[in-house]
Amino acid sequence: MKKIFIFLLFICFGFSTSSLYAETDSITCYIYMYNKASVGCNCYVGYSGTAPSSAIYVWNFAGGVIVSGSGQGPYYIRWDTAGYKTVTVHVTYQGQDCNTSRTTHIIPAPLAYNVTGGGSYPNGGSGVPIGLSGSQLNYNYYLYKVGNTSSVASMTGSGNALNFGNFTAAGTYYCMGKVDSSSSSCLVYMHDSVTVTISGYVPTPYICMVTYDTATQRNKVVWNKYPGLHISHYNVYKQTTHEGSFIKIGQVPFASFSTFVDTTTNPIMIAQKYELSATDSTNSESLLSSYHKTCHLEVSPGVQGFNLIWNQYEGFTFYTYRIHRKLNNGPWELTDSVASDQVSYTDPYVTSGLMTYYIAVTRTYPCNPSLKSGEYESVVSNTMTSAPLGIDEVNSKGIAVYPNPARERLNLLFPASQGNVLTCIGVYSMDGRKFLEQSSTQARLEVDISALPAGMYFVRAVSKDGTRTEKFVKD
Repeated sequence: MKKIFIFLLFICFGFSTSSLYAETDSITCYIYMYNKASVGCNCYVGYSGTAPSSAIYVWNFAGGVIVSGSGQGPYYIRWDTAGYKTVTVHVTYQGQDCNTSRTTHIIPAPLAYNVTGGGSYPNGGSGVPIGLSGSQLNYNYYLYKVGNTSSVASMTGSGNALNFGNFTAAGTYYCMGKVDSSSSSCLVYMHDSVTVTISGYVPTPYICMVTYDTATQRNKVVWNKYPGLHISHYNVYKQTTHEGSFIKIGQVPFASFSTFVDTTTNPIMIAQKYELSATDSTNSESLLSSYHKTCHLEVSPGVQGFNLIWNQYEGFTFYTYRIHRKLNNGPWELTDSVASDQVSYTDPYVTSGLMTYYIAVTRTYPCNPSLKSGEYESVVSNTMTSAPLGIDEVNSKGIAVYPNPARERLNLLFPASQGNVLTCIGVYSMDGRKFLEQSSTQARLEVDISALPAGMYFVRAVSKDGTRTEKFVKD
């Protein structure tokens, strides 16, 4: 039995040492990119090969501007001049080298022609035609219906006007064009849009965005409206406590700005989904639109700086979150940007004050609720304020805040050691606005909060002994 045990041990040991000294295969390189793109387009450039991300990558983008990407990539590159552009990469890993290149043809961006046609037709009819006032050779054109993620028709440019055919689905249509065989990221909007309506039928509207309204500290639903549809009013729906179930929370006349502030939801507490419908002059209501879901931000202090986490905004396609912050009542500043597939961020900034944050998403085209241009360009999350866990924060000897929640009066109890020490007390909203301020040398203080709006607040006490911060809720 002893001999058998030694033999098995030798087999296992021999297997392990052979794996330790396995040789690395030769590295390979390949660049993936489209053969064509247009001037000003964000072109995808990717590396494919056997080298790991830890290898050294030296890229040459032939005068292109790096929009995003680093190291191994992938990258988005923009060329602002036409011509043939050759991209090269040199990879070094464990003494091995690999070189490769790829050439793309950058062509002028497509000219913007006018979308034509549209109009109304009787229910059960053959629809109305939609076209484009002109086109270019070697360019492709795609017709979209608002609310759809893919095109409903496409044509190759002929150098003349285009006719996409007759369309029966009610809604608003727009067109985009790009160089043939290029990425869909190179699509360029054509001028104008047209609307198809059906007599006796109410077309479904769509939400443009749901953003945080800083004036009311509530969610604001924004949509575009189109004249000539005989709409009486719009109906705003919000998701209930059951997923997929929506309840009407208000309506807005067609003549008013197409915005609605939801006073029933506190954006600091939860993300919310909204849908929209339209009612015409005969009291017929359309189907509900696709939903939009708000971006809900949470902020907490970390050992170094602040930790941010949020949920994805849902409702339209975008590529970047922009992170904004301000210190105390100072100005807002753009601190960083991250890709749209990220939902967390750590800001290493360390400060002794209150830091307030919000997240922003910029639409490609703004919302125009009053039939004017450029009124709402960005979706913003709720604002959140946090105090750091810095060295001047006296967490071990904090203040007692009671009752919590409070309605009329808030009692603050300081450590006994703070008697006869001048303390400055401030009450702040979660977005960093100061509502109350007073001073005291007492170990106990009663603060009148009856005039404060309901919500969550910070109370901050500053003395020569340090800074203490606590949260409370005003009923």
